[in-house]
Amino acid sequence: MLTAFVAVTLTFFALRLGGGDPTDSLMAQNLVTPEQLAAVRATLGLDQPLIVQYASFLAGLLRFDLGVSLFNSRPVVTVIAEQLGPTLRLASAGLLIAIVLGLALGILSAWSRNRLAADGARWVSSLATGLPVALTGILVILLFSATPLGRLPGPGLGWTRGLLLPALVLGFASAGAIARAVNTELSRSRAEPYMSAAAARGVRHGPRLLWHALRPALPLVISLCALQAAYLFAGTVVTETVFSRPGIGRLLVSSILQGDYPVAQGLVVLAALIYTLSQVMADLLALLVDPRLRGSS
Repeated sequence: MLTAFVAVTLTFFALRLGGGDPTDSLMAQNLVTPEQLAAVRATLGLDQPLIVQYASFLAGLLRFDLGVSLFNSRPVVTVIAEQLGPTLRLASAGLLIAIVLGLALGILSAWSRNRLAADGARWVSSLATGLPVALTGILVILLFSATPLGRLPGPGLGWTRGLLLPALVLGFASAGAIARAVNTELSRSRAEPYMSAAAARGVRHGPRLLWHALRPALPLVISLCALQAAYLFAGTVVTETVFSRPGIGRLLVSSILQGDYPVAQGLVVLAALIYTLSQVMADLLALLVDPRLRGSS
């Protein structure tokens, strides 16, 4: 929780000290009169000293109150909740693709006896790690728009633009890191004495021997997947913008451009909490799959 607290605190002061008065955007867009602006500042507590604003903000967090939007006067919690569903579906699908594809590429590159297949898996992993999400998204859209692949079921890109393509772009970006970790751990496990002992007992080069090699690497892979889950959540900002999808990623972009700092601040709080919870869940899963960690914790 310390990480979440630090992130929230840094965001609070950065938004207030780095961008000037957040209500200036209201005047710049002629949305309020000077009298109305003064009332808004009083309602938001912006006429109070900064330390008083910070204390009020922390008190609001304890009550799950993130304030109200500057532009529609609706509670920030409501605004975020309305956009959270599409982002959760996209991030969940992307994480599933990242885990499946990352494990497949990592196992293939470290375990396959076919040199061509192993080299191909390493090349794809490097490509996934190096390509920016925005570039991958644009290339995928061009591929499905300018080729016969775009004539899949549905109007135009149809259902593919809705979830499948954005999820593939997100999952592909995270699969590279998972694949490289699996490849490294499997290559290390193959040199361990217990692998030679398993082979001496008649365990052949197949799924059973692979499980012997992969199991010690699972805690690291789980921790990496938790990091990638947080990355996927952040990656929706780019993906939702490229694919014109609704969600909190586009909401964050629009709130920053508009100067709606309560909404932007609430989204950072949400991202910090998701990161913290993903790490806690990763630690619990690691304890389940590797009993040795229970004795050391």
